[in-house]
Amino acid sequence: MTEVILEPFADGIEEGTINYWYFEEGDTVEEGADLVEVISEAGTFKISAPCSGILGEVYFPEGDTVSIGEVLCEIEEE
Repeated sequence: MTEVILEPFADGIEEGTINYWYFEEGDTVEEGADLVEVISEAGTFKISAPCSGILGEVYFPEGDTVSIGEVLCEIEEE
């Protein structure tokens, strides 16, 4: 299992808001595919899947604000 963490995407930004999930729990994702879109004061950023597998639990729904370093979701290896 791989945890997808909200990494720092701009200097001085400490949080972001989940704008859009491109997949739902249980969907197959490919490494490098756009996984989630996050909005912050610095702009809009897309986070890619770090590996291929099945999207497991999504911890934050669209609209939630997430701090840098928090786990967004899990990807279970096939």
